Formats: sequence, structure tokens, C-alpha cells
Amino acid sequence: MTGRSFLIMTKAKIKNLLDFVPLIILTISAIVLLWAVITKDVGLLRKHIVGLCVLPIILLAFVWRHKAGVLVLGLILLSGLLSLLSYSPSVTTSALTIGRGADDQIPVFYGQPLFLLWLLIHFIFSARHYVAIATKKYWRDLLKKPLVD
Repeated sequence: MTGRSFLIMTKAKIKNLLDFVPLIILTISAIVLLWAVITKDVGLLRKHIVGLCVLPIILLAFVWRHKAGVLVLGLILLSGLLSLLSYSPSVTTSALTIGRGADDQIPVFYGQPLFLLWLLIHFIFSARHYVAIATKKYWRDLLKKPLVD
């Protein structure tokens, strides 16, 4: 193995490891949430329970196929952005509208702003997994059993 091919392989491994950054962030947030529930006067909401239940699903998807894990993680982050789940002890859902009067308001954003940041981090590290996602070949290759994993 030449030095150049070793360097390329190392870059690929680093890229794959960076795909886990948003998952690590979610896991730390889940631990902080559980710590707040145990030590403070904080109760678990339905959004918290959903969030805690999907963490193992993300891990299983990564174990099954790395790309599938990235896609499931992106879907979960999108669900959090839409305020369907949460990892924060205080669920903060924001709405941003434009317009002059109360009747003329047009919604621009509704969700949890923190998930917007996490989704941005996810796309910075994992955008390569979303190239050609709308093609049949992409999904056939994703679901095809690999010869060696």
C-alpha cells in the first residue's frame, strides 16, 4: 500500500466518522435530558419519549448500512426540526411569519431552531450521501446486499 492510497483511505474513514457527529450530539442531548429528568423537576413529554425511542433505531440503521444510518439520522433531525420529537428539557418551538397584519401573516418557519443547526451540521458532514437520492439506482444500491461489509 503506497502512502498516497493510505492517505485516501484515511480520508474516507475520517469522512465516515464525521457522519456520526450529529448522532453524538443527539446522544449527549438525550443524556442531558435524562439527567434533568432525574435531578430536576422536569417531566418527560411525548416528544421526549419519541426522541429517546428513535435513538436506538438510528444506531441499528448505522449497524445495518452506514448510508442507511445517515439517511435515518437526517430523517430524525428533520422530524425534530418540525417539532415532532425533542431532546431538550424545555421544548422550544418557534414560529417565524412575514406580513403586516394578523390576517396577512405567512408562515416561513415552524419548529425547533436547535434542530436547524443540527441539520446544517449533518448536511455539512454527510451531504455526499444525498447525491442522486431521488433515483431508482440509489435505492437499489442502498438495499442491495453487499458482498463484503
